[in-house]
Amino acid sequence: MENYKKFISDLPYPVLNICSKLANNGFEAYLVGGAVRDMLLHRDNGDNIDYDIATNALPDEIKAIFSKAIYYGNFGTMLIHDNNIKVEITPFRDDAPGRKPDYTFGGNIYTDLSRRDFTINSMAFDIINGQLIDPFGGQQDLKKGVIRCTGSTKRIWEDPLRALRAARFQAQLGFSIDPSTLYALKAHASMLEQISKERIRDEIIKIVTADFNFHGLTTLVVTDLMKYIIPELIEGMGMPHFNKPIDVLEHNLLTCKVVRNTLPLRLAALLHDVGKPRVAVLKEKGLVFPNHHIPSARLAKNILERLRFDNKTIQKVVLLIEHHMFFYSPETPISRARLLVSKLGWDNIYDFVDLRIADRIASGFEHAKGKGLKKLISDLEILKKENSDYKIADLNISGHDLITKLDINPGPQIGEILDKLLEKVIENPELNKKDTLLKLAKKLVKDV
Repeated sequence: MENYKKFISDLPYPVLNICSKLANNGFEAYLVGGAVRDMLLHRDNGDNIDYDIATNALPDEIKAIFSKAIYYGNFGTMLIHDNNIKVEITPFRDDAPGRKPDYTFGGNIYTDLSRRDFTINSMAFDIINGQLIDPFGGQQDLKKGVIRCTGSTKRIWEDPLRALRAARFQAQLGFSIDPSTLYALKAHASMLEQISKERIRDEIIKIVTADFNFHGLTTLVVTDLMKYIIPELIEGMGMPHFNKPIDVLEHNLLTCKVVRNTLPLRLAALLHDVGKPRVAVLKEKGLVFPNHHIPSARLAKNILERLRFDNKTIQKVVLLIEHHMFFYSPETPISRARLLVSKLGWDNIYDFVDLRIADRIASGFEHAKGKGLKKLISDLEILKKENSDYKIADLNISGHDLITKLDINPGPQIGEILDKLLEKVIENPELNKKDTLLKLAKKLVKDV
């Protein structure tokens, strides 16, 4: 039998203490779920890990032992927070599998494991006795790198979200999916419509930010699950580029794969060319996609709103996509870099650079940074010394100044003049002096 002493010694004290107290009160206690899987994989999740304990104790009995335990969600789960460690304690269930409001407590650890989604998640560890319980061959599938349903492929569709979990585990672990399980994903893909957008969003976040996101996203495509998540992406399947060796869809997926791993960047990369099919025009050299960044940004906004993403994430993703085709060459004047900073802000400018780099890599360019991008990066370093956001607030003049000094009535004209003054200062920062700006404003008023 494998020696699990090190694994036990590495467990947080609250987990050990909870199992010990349950055992001392005459109950069974097993560590289950991802913690067991990751232990066998020697996978370090840092502090980003929750612990699940399965027991034959009922909720009231758990509460009697742990006064700080609180009822959590459905299915009789009790939650304990101890020193920033989150532990969920759930009684064994003895009813037909599936997500439903009515459930029955009972059974044992084997019936409990039989209800779980995949073999790699259907193992339990008896901490008290140092014993692994693996009735469905989860260890063997871990060694093979395979995601396979527990017992029957119908396990997936007892809760259709499990289909996304299959893709998520593939994206996180780099595993393959067992052929029968893969077939089951495709056979009942439409059942994903039963799942709330919020639950789908949470899985998509985990997929796109995983180390092997291309694997998981490709599975969503080939199983038709993507049709019920982001159908707009599928429009790019088979749509060729005249200047790239891959179609529009694969280019989006590859860009998401290679871009730096932050959620907004990964989402922007995945959706940056989603609007291309809507503007495709066949020319002599092949398909071209004029101004595709505009519909791409609009579609990205619709998609992320539909999936219930937060406004801050949506705004950043849309902003990056709107400007991802911004032109910059070795001959471009530095004023264009000021304009870009004005539009994106310093908080987003280097995300823009990373998106452009990923776009080039996914396009098959020999160099990740072209001459124009290198010039932009160099110019940005120069602009940092100007210590400006290139916004109206940075002007050494205000709307109040225009009203009082030039006798202009309050109204839309004030904003229009300030916008034009900002354009001139972006072109030449030396103009950003109050007297100079007042003179320019006076001329602008006369020209209206």
